[in-house]
Amino acid sequence: MTAAPEPTPAPPYSPPPRKKRRTGRIILIVVAAVMAVVIALVGGLFLLVNESTKDAQKVSDQLISAIQAGDGAKAYALTGPSFRAATTEADLTALVKNLSTLVTKDKASPDAKAINASTANGKIAVFVYTMDGTSGSPVYFKTQIRDEEGRWQVMNFRSSETALETDVE
Repeated sequence: MTAAPEPTPAPPYSPPPRKKRRTGRIILIVVAAVMAVVIALVGGLFLLVNESTKDAQKVSDQLISAIQAGDGAKAYALTGPSFRAATTEADLTALVKNLSTLVTKDKASPDAKAINASTANGKIAVFVYTMDGTSGSPVYFKTQIRDEEGRWQVMNFRSSETALETDVE
């Protein structure tokens, strides 16, 4: 009788090694995704406000230029029906002439802008300017431009010696 070699015993079962959870990596991916979404939303809102206010800003810039030049007739031509119902051209011309003595003729660009839409008031774009004053102190202007009669027109404006916000008044 020949003895057959005994089969080698099977190695004991050991489950495959568990992969370590990479919680740090998962958290990093989630944070990066959230930041990407926030950046996309902010960028989209910035582009929306810029595109929505482009034509309104042209009217606002023309009003500021008319004020700097003391040109009341040009300023009045930019106004809409709601403004004209409250102010005459003579009153606006007198105001513009007085304001023109307070500011330099340096080109002004808005420091802040916003657009507001409501069913009661329609679309209103608001622009805030900081201009150099002839006294050496800054003069702040806020213009509110409304989409009336199919085009952007001045609804109102104000000047101040203190900074102004972009909320609709």
